[in-house]
Amino acid sequence: MTRNDFRGFLTIAAGVCLLFGSAPAPAVTEQETAVAQGLPEMVVEAENQVLQNIVKSTFEVALSAAIIDTFFTDFDEAVLEISPVEGLQPFLNNPRDLHSDQVPHCWLRDPAQPPVVTFYPEDPEGHQARRWALTVTDFRGAPFRHFEDKGQPPGQVAWDGRGDLNEMLQVGYPYSYVFSVTDKGTNTYNYAGISFRIPAVDYREKNERRLEFTGDEVFQKGGTLLRDSGRGWLTRAADQIRKDHPYSPLKVVVQAENKRLAQDRAKVVAEFLVGCMLLSDDWIKVEAVAKPDLRSEMDGSVSIRVEHAAGV
Repeated sequence: MTRNDFRGFLTIAAGVCLLFGSAPAPAVTEQETAVAQGLPEMVVEAENQVLQNIVKSTFEVALSAAIIDTFFTDFDEAVLEISPVEGLQPFLNNPRDLHSDQVPHCWLRDPAQPPVVTFYPEDPEGHQARRWALTVTDFRGAPFRHFEDKGQPPGQVAWDGRGDLNEMLQVGYPYSYVFSVTDKGTNTYNYAGISFRIPAVDYREKNERRLEFTGDEVFQKGGTLLRDSGRGWLTRAADQIRKDHPYSPLKVVVQAENKRLAQDRAKVVAEFLVGCMLLSDDWIKVEAVAKPDLRSEMDGSVSIRVEHAAGV
């Protein structure tokens, strides 16, 4: 019974007694009077002394795409279920498409493929063009590839890396370009471009697929020790060959300033590919080419050729 209910009960009881008059009204004590008037309000304050310590366990896995290359272990499978590597999942789940159970190194750079360079000619003066021309020049400044046409220059010009005589550019060598505009008044305006170089290229030559790299990207200067960038280029080349030409024989052609250096470098490249692609030694042929007139800063070249390449 609440405080208010108790007070109401006393009032009703007293009324009944007066109505019937059967007994005198009892004396009201001080305590009952205090109850009828209401008890004073009390506020109880306290502090929560309960201490809760929650320890959350962690799950740490050093996930490296370079080491997770198969589902042969339960650990690999568990890690990928918790933290899937989205970029590699298609390859990990479908190794047959690669003709190998090795994961491609998708984070490495690809050699340039045609078009190796795209130019965006634009006349900064805004002349009314009657004719335009774009000339790619080699490291000697001699014309290598020439484009021209009537009217306004196009938004872009794609270059496949070949010269006017259909020869492929030399990897690592500097090239430049000159853009010309002839207006309707027969005035010609020439704009010289900046120098650029292509360190690696992937192209077709008849029935061969060639992946070529400049020597200074692959080897330490004048030696046979592979640079980090060289290991990256050769690894990416192995990925492409394993994926597109798993049954084609290979040939490594190395150019250097002397025959001995070219032979030693060709052997290093061949051994790297054999170890990377799990091939037999006789699957790769080597050829060394001495080229004493090479520009010293280029340090030769490395060409990996897929013979009788079909398909891609």
